[in-house]
Amino acid sequence: MPKKSLKDIVEETLTKFGGEPVKDAVLFHMNRRYKVRPEDVLSKAELFIEALKDIYGPFEAPIEKELCNRLAKEYGIKYNNEGLVCLAKRIKENQKLIQG
Repeated sequence: MPKKSLKDIVEETLTKFGGEPVKDAVLFHMNRRYKVRPEDVLSKAELFIEALKDIYGPFEAPIEKELCNRLAKEYGIKYNNEGLVCLAKRIKENQKLIQG
């Protein structure tokens, strides 16, 4: 079980790429336009990436990679550079196996 919440991991990653004001603006835009919150990153990974691409354009890639690295580490899963959508599926499958 992860020590940090999804919300914390997403917020810390976004803060790293622009500070608190940028993070707040990005999260506001994502929630308002895409109905995606930080805690939805695993259940709505495709929409989350779409929102990041809309906001950051080509700079979305390093943010996605950083987020994936942090999520993989937190959930104890090896990250193979497959992107957030595939990683989210693997994390959810792993959670199902753990929960039984």
